[in-house]
Amino acid sequence: MIGVGGKRGLLLDFGGVVTSDFYGALRAFGVREGIGESAVERVLRDSDEGRAVLAGVEVGSVPQHEYARVLARLLGVSPVGLLGRVLADLRPCQPILDLVARARAEGIKTAVLSNSWGTGEYDPYDGYDLDERFDAVVISDRVGLRKPDPRIYRLCVEKIGLTASECVFVDDTAHNLPPAEDLGMATVLFTDVAAGVPQIEALLRPV
Repeated sequence: MIGVGGKRGLLLDFGGVVTSDFYGALRAFGVREGIGESAVERVLRDSDEGRAVLAGVEVGSVPQHEYARVLARLLGVSPVGLLGRVLADLRPCQPILDLVARARAEGIKTAVLSNSWGTGEYDPYDGYDLDERFDAVVISDRVGLRKPDPRIYRLCVEKIGLTASECVFVDDTAHNLPPAEDLGMATVLFTDVAAGVPQIEALLRPV
């Protein structure tokens, strides 16, 4: 199964890699709410307040309930159960979970490295059994760091006992890849399951 790339560690983003399409979920929410499919991305990327509150919740300095309140106001929607509504379409990405299981069986260390939407009433990680499926789980608000800060990549690598140059990092957001590359990791921009899984396999160490 594993290719000849020589890597011994695999670091995976959660939303959009371990799960189904993250940005697709945001767009589906916008359509359901009648605010336009790009509404959430526009608020979080193009609004100063949206960017600031996202950065805050990701490092744990803004409580989850405050993030939801601000996001609801910026979007013009109800705050009740907002985060669950926004991410309602997320499902486990079974081909990735199967890859993780095969990799671990062959001695490759695996980790989740996720920018979170805070710890609180809504838990997007519930039901994924991450602690059982992976050797390490690094969630941004729990460690006070977020991607693309190089320190969170180093922390994740340390938790699986490898060096950065021994690892592959996979994310569905392009701007999260350069810091991993600068540390010496191989990277995969994961936007298509059918293409992405073989690309990851090719980078991992041979049997």
